[in-house]
Amino acid sequence: MKTLCLYYTRTNTTKAVMENIAGIIGADLAEYTDGKERSGFLGYVGACFATVNRTISRVSVKGDVDLTSYDRVLIGMPIWVEGPCAIGKAFIKKYRDNLPSEVYYVATHMGDKQDYMEKLKAMDDLLGRPSSGQISIRTKENDYIKQSADFAASLK
Repeated sequence: MKTLCLYYTRTNTTKAVMENIAGIIGADLAEYTDGKERSGFLGYVGACFATVNRTISRVSVKGDVDLTSYDRVLIGMPIWVEGPCAIGKAFIKKYRDNLPSEVYYVATHMGDKQDYMEKLKAMDDLLGRPSSGQISIRTKENDYIKQSADFAASLK
């Protein structure tokens, strides 16, 4: 099964999680972005603003990636303002017709809330169909690499 692990990252945590998953399942790896620099405190504030006000107008995949050539896609995204990041939502909305039937959401977050499963399931409205699954990974003071490895093992 040809698999692609896609990710958006602001702090490189989601990237580390998706690299780990891709390495375990032998998947290709690619980044999607809105092209804006969002590092540091001001980047965080801008990210929150974009999420609350839904101001993401463009998103693209870096590199030469044909989404239609994959059997399975895992979409990694951080949680911003208690929900999936605006860039992840914009990606799904823009590319949903090019995604294979098997789509998984991988959300990373630092908050104390145990998971964001209901908010991830709501992403299916953007996808236009039910996803194949989702995982919410708490990265603050948690072994998120092990948790992502366990998730990857379940996909084998």
